[in-house]
Amino acid sequence: MIGKTYKVLIDRREGEFFIGRTEYDSPEVDQEVLIPSEHNLKAGEFYNILITGSADFDLYGIPS
Repeated sequence: MIGKTYKVLIDRREGEFFIGRTEYDSPEVDQEVLIPSEHNLKAGEFYNILITGSADFDLYGIPS
């Protein structure tokens, strides 16, 4: 998934990150996408997010 852009729904902000999920993922089941909070995003909105990295169960990205 790294290097690809996905439509991501932002669920909430936690600390230094906005937490979202791709249009293919279910809440509380699949991985989450973490986007640095320096970007001006709003919960409940969709954004095109470029996936820049991954961890065991999460993806990291930035708005594209």
